[in-house]
Amino acid sequence: MLSLKSSVLLSLFLCALNVYGQDTMRTYTFGHSLIHHEFQINETPSQETSVPHWLHFLTQEAGNQYQIAGQYGFLPQHANLPPFAQWGFDFVAPAWDSDYETFSSVDFDNILITPGNFIQYQGPEVAYYGDINSPLDYTAQIFNWVLIEEPGIEIFIYENWPDMGSFLGSGFPPSSAEWSEYNNYLQGDFHTWFLNYHDSLQTSFPNDCINMIPVGPVISDLLGQSPLNTIPVDTLYEDDAPHGRPTIYFLAAMVTYMAIYDQEPPPTYQVPPIISQVVADNYSLISTLMWQSLESYNNEDLLCNTTCSGDINEDGTVNVEDFLLLNSAFGSSCMSCDEDIDGNGAVNIDDFLLLNSSFGSTCQ
Repeated sequence: MLSLKSSVLLSLFLCALNVYGQDTMRTYTFGHSLIHHEFQINETPSQETSVPHWLHFLTQEAGNQYQIAGQYGFLPQHANLPPFAQWGFDFVAPAWDSDYETFSSVDFDNILITPGNFIQYQGPEVAYYGDINSPLDYTAQIFNWVLIEEPGIEIFIYENWPDMGSFLGSGFPPSSAEWSEYNNYLQGDFHTWFLNYHDSLQTSFPNDCINMIPVGPVISDLLGQSPLNTIPVDTLYEDDAPHGRPTIYFLAAMVTYMAIYDQEPPPTYQVPPIISQVVADNYSLISTLMWQSLESYNNEDLLCNTTCSGDINEDGTVNVEDFLLLNSAFGSSCMSCDEDIDGNGAVNIDDFLLLNSSFGSTCQ
């Protein structure tokens, strides 16, 4: 039976869940048009050719909030720091006004960064043509700056998909043989380049979590399987860059959601008509196959967000039992105890807030 003190605290905690239950994730993106494609050939009503657009709606369906700030460029431009928030959306809340706020004042949860998709003809350690710095050099400069501004921030590399132009003999769209050759390269040498890029950065930053989301390979895997292999290529992409149409960015957002939240997208989400009907009809199956594919790629140690704050008893779920354990230790000082969720040596209100943010989560 709960003590009166525990009962009161639990009631207050559950009330707080109702009031503050929505968790807000804030991301800064060092990106380009394979994450946020504004200038489409085939215009859309809003920003449907944008990963953040779809991340907002998936997160909203899960009962949480997503905020983003981001900029266009490639790694050399992104290394011109501090960053400058350029992106705006119809539905996604802005995370940062770089004209009036400092980066460190925002309390970003993570950054998302992606290199160009046409530089993989040489290793990530090789300097750009006419430059003394390589993709690894510029990325390290960005990481060093970000980690000073926001120590412990989670870092995600967004593995995109390669330029298609060199695979086309008669322009876009590709023939069946060209499409096959393109995907073989995407899942082969292109992916290997990203593995080397990721592993080198993790070696350079051993005390930080460098995640890589294999967005391009996971989508490529799916498009080679039934029923997605029935979708015409020119309804997925609109040019040889290749910039996607809404379905590609929706699929990319699903993979990204799984990586940053460490869970499948909400099963109740209703896929809108602008997305391929094949995807809409098979949303649940696609989610399962993506999750399995992501787990398979994680055998290459791409993701390190394998635990969630608040699962004190490590039973795989953040629930009332974890609250009771935290309550019993409240006010105590300890080093390396499970109840001290933020690791500051004291069990206090900050630990309750962290548990609150993960309450109800199932941990992988």
